[in-house]
Amino acid sequence: MVEKKIVVDQLRLSYNGVFDINDFYNAVEDWIQEKGMEKETKKKLEHVMPHGKKLEWYIECWKSVASYAKTIVRMRALFDEVKEVQIVKNKSKRRLNQGKVLIILDGILETDIEGSWQQKPLFYFMRALVDKYIWKFHTNKYEAPLIDEVYDMHKTLKKFFARYNY
Repeated sequence: MVEKKIVVDQLRLSYNGVFDINDFYNAVEDWIQEKGMEKETKKKLEHVMPHGKKLEWYIECWKSVASYAKTIVRMRALFDEVKEVQIVKNKSKRRLNQGKVLIILDGILETDIEGSWQQKPLFYFMRALVDKYIWKFHTNKYEAPLIDEVYDMHKTLKKFFARYNY
């Protein structure tokens, strides 16, 4: 039985302004490759509305850190009122997107400890007590790297959107 522990819950980043959506996708893909993670696209939607496009991109990136533990970074990027605009900077024209962005990041530690611990409710309860009060470092040693990865992704995306503030 797989147990999921939410370590970072709904870390948010919002932005309103000019950006390039293709560069955003590439920045996220580069970050995933840099961290040596695998990616699964859960949802990718695009709706054309009268006031602009509405996009949703929902992905999960994971890395196995042990035979029984896996760290997951979940990202949900919501783009609203996205329109295409043309910007002139230093006498050169560039086509960019403009709209509202909300990014929600979660960090999940998934553990799968097999064997007799799962067979009976008493053993499951005892293991929960041992993990919580006696032997914390056994599963908690993977939480700090997961927190660092989630906040690193947040920092990377914040820097990405800061490039377009001019």
